[in-house]
Amino acid sequence: MVEIRKARNDDYSAVRGLYCAITDGMLASGISNSWKHDIYPSDEFIKSAIASDTLYIGYENSVPASVMVINREYNEGYENVVWPSGIPMSDAVMIHALGVLPEFSGRGIAGTMTRYAISEARMMGARVLRLDVIEDNKTAEHVYVSAGFVFAGAVSMFYEDTGWTPFRLFEYVL
Repeated sequence: MVEIRKARNDDYSAVRGLYCAITDGMLASGISNSWKHDIYPSDEFIKSAIASDTLYIGYENSVPASVMVINREYNEGYENVVWPSGIPMSDAVMIHALGVLPEFSGRGIAGTMTRYAISEARMMGARVLRLDVIEDNKTAEHVYVSAGFVFAGAVSMFYEDTGWTPFRLFEYVL
């Protein structure tokens, strides 16, 4: 069973280690090449998310196994999409940098984290939960679609780690 809690300041090293291991696993498996050490998720991103109380850690049998950020920040490319729900970005919450350690993959942890994000977005008063997935990450797409997210469109967006890259955007109406 996955237990999820918000990260604290003293979790920084563990979270950074999680993201490094997840990045290495993604690269080794060929799932995606979008995450790069010290670029995304960067130390600044991690520290800022912890400080703003928006970073969550998922534990499997008391072992940190997954991590994600839930907040109201989004890439400017989100405004170039006609969202199926028609709900404005001001009523949206986003999931960022959701990852699971490779040795825990296939256990449904990403789905559990996603359902938790849905619950948190509701508690934050959002009307919709949105996210983007780099075009070639079919594993992540499967997780989100299985949780009830709807494809909203594809757009090229700029991120430090990928440069200009095609992303697929999804939303879940709360």
